Amino acid sequence: MPAPSHYSADAMERQYDVAIGVDDVDAIQDGYRRASDEVAASGRGFLDLEYGPDPLQRLDLFPVPDGAPSPLMVYIHGGYWKGGEKAGRRFPAPFYNDAGIAWAPINYRLSPGCTMDGIVADVRSALAWLYRNAADYGIDPDRIHVAGHSAGGHLTGMALAPGWHAEYGLPEDIVKGACATSGLFDLEPLRRTSHQDNLALDDAMTARNSPVRHPPAIPVPAVVAWGARESDEFRRQSEDYAAALEKAGCAVSLIAAERHDHFSIMGDMTRPDTPLGGAMLGLVRRAG
Repeated sequence: MPAPSHYSADAMERQYDVAIGVDDVDAIQDGYRRASDEVAASGRGFLDLEYGPDPLQRLDLFPVPDGAPSPLMVYIHGGYWKGGEKAGRRFPAPFYNDAGIAWAPINYRLSPGCTMDGIVADVRSALAWLYRNAADYGIDPDRIHVAGHSAGGHLTGMALAPGWHAEYGLPEDIVKGACATSGLFDLEPLRRTSHQDNLALDDAMTARNSPVRHPPAIPVPAVVAWGARESDEFRRQSEDYAAALEKAGCAVSLIAAERHDHFSIMGDMTRPDTPLGGAMLGLVRRAG
């Protein structure tokens, strides 16, 4: 359903301010970064692999150590499409490697220097690079999964959207499963916030890049999650996207993570005893 029309401009701004009510944002992010730095220093992965000519068109890849063909989880960071980076999202690699899953956090170009169309194209280009080079890193190209948080949740949805694969020389079913956490699946409300200053969305770009309008043509298992302490709009966005996926025939696990805000929920990715961590592992295992 569309964003409630009763929101004033100030109220809509607050709905999409992810830091409201979160007193320890910096501490949470610093924790992820420190853990990620330890993973990078371990020498267990390949850092800053180039999937395009721009300095931001880079990805990291942490294969399963034994080199056997393994599934891959591609991870897309958040940051409202204007910030964030893969370097702080390396920390889950040991957890997924221990479960027999390769981990690949990616960067992409950022707004306002890059349009939403270009950002989406970067994610698809990264997937194409991983698909073509999978065998060199002990990855099964037929078992690629995608996950992302916040803006990365949106970009996960755009990876599931139909109709783009032929342009990149990819099979339509390249993505075997997806997990979108605290995502933004309908861009229209953002045009009523200060984020529009960076995004410069028009009607056509908004329509092209709103995943809720473009569910996958080939059903895949999906996890849609958000923190129970997030705003009503983030909850609505996730519920609406989950409904669109289910209508398209996808098996969807819908998770409202108790006690979590927009930032703390990411920590559950490495905890198999939590609904999110368990669902992400189950997503890959379900695909075989």
